[in-house]
Amino acid sequence: MSAALYKEFVLRHGGVWAALIEFVKTHAKACVDQGAPLRVIVTAEERKRNAEQNRYYWSAVLQHIAEHAEVGGRRYDKDVWHEYFARRFGLCDEVTLPDGEVVVRRKSTTQMTVGEFSDYLHAVQAYAVMRLGVAFE
Repeated sequence: MSAALYKEFVLRHGGVWAALIEFVKTHAKACVDQGAPLRVIVTAEERKRNAEQNRYYWSAVLQHIAEHAEVGGRRYDKDVWHEYFARRFGLCDEVTLPDGEVVVRRKSTTQMTVGEFSDYLHAVQAYAVMRLGVAFE
């Protein structure tokens, strides 16, 4: 059992409910046996992303990518990967500057909702697996 076990389910339709139940069935006993029972958090989509998501993103996802991904024979640290993924998969806002110019800038991941950040995490991990050859446990 990985210490970085983390999975979110957004219950937008009935099929997700079955996946949630299967995940709990698969992992609950092993976690309890190791003295670290699963924690189930139920929250509305609108809440800002939480500390657990952020910790998982930085310590498990970005750190793992930084340690295992190479692009052009070069490795990048997790801060560089964060900026890359935030620009690639993050949300953008239009901002009007004092002179009237409208610019598009990326929304900080700290401003994402739980659901937005969950989708972002999935996109980052899928990209790392499919494009960078990184394997997650």
